[in-house]
Amino acid sequence: MAIATALALVLVNPVGGGVAAGFEVGPNPFAGGQHRGADLRAAPGAPVRAACGGRVVVAGVVGSSGRLVTVRCGRWRVTHMPMATIAVGAGAVIARGARLGTVGASGNHAGLHLGVRREGRRFGYVDPVPLFSSPRVAPPPVPGPPREPTAKPPRPVRTPHAAPPVRVHGRGLAPWPAWAGLALVLAGAGIRMRGAASLRRPPWRSTSPRRSTT
Repeated sequence: MAIATALALVLVNPVGGGVAAGFEVGPNPFAGGQHRGADLRAAPGAPVRAACGGRVVVAGVVGSSGRLVTVRCGRWRVTHMPMATIAVGAGAVIARGARLGTVGASGNHAGLHLGVRREGRRFGYVDPVPLFSSPRVAPPPVPGPPREPTAKPPRPVRTPHAAPPVRVHGRGLAPWPAWAGLALVLAGAGIRMRGAASLRRPPWRSTSPRRSTT
């Protein structure tokens, strides 16, 4: 029953190390050879973070266990030991991950020992390792179909600006080079017509009557 309820408690690894000695408890947690918690690998002097948020109920030396910090997280007591230094005091309310102090050296534990016990139950110890939270990694996005490159519209070809034709009464006229050529043609035709007319004209004759010599 205690183990099922403990699954609602979420812990963080206070030192970040792997498990050096696992949880091993029989019917009597205080019998010889029992291990009422998990030892997490950590070197002496490494920082210790609070495995859960709550109120500090113990911060100091407790009998043969040495220096330790116990935090009451809801209906659970979570103990961190051995501690070389302690950075919090009893009665303080702390958040999960808050700095508690540093790891101490001990011949009874390999690294930091973390114990979890139900509040008010002397035999209510549970394995803390299954309660560690693991960061959720978002799955990579599913790649969609490759996008086809968008064809760019062709650039308009720039042409030299031509002078617009002269318009008379809404009708377009030819540009000025055509008019100049037409004027030359008409001038040449006029010259030819005057030459032909002069050739057809009879010789000049006097209109006055000729006097008789007789």
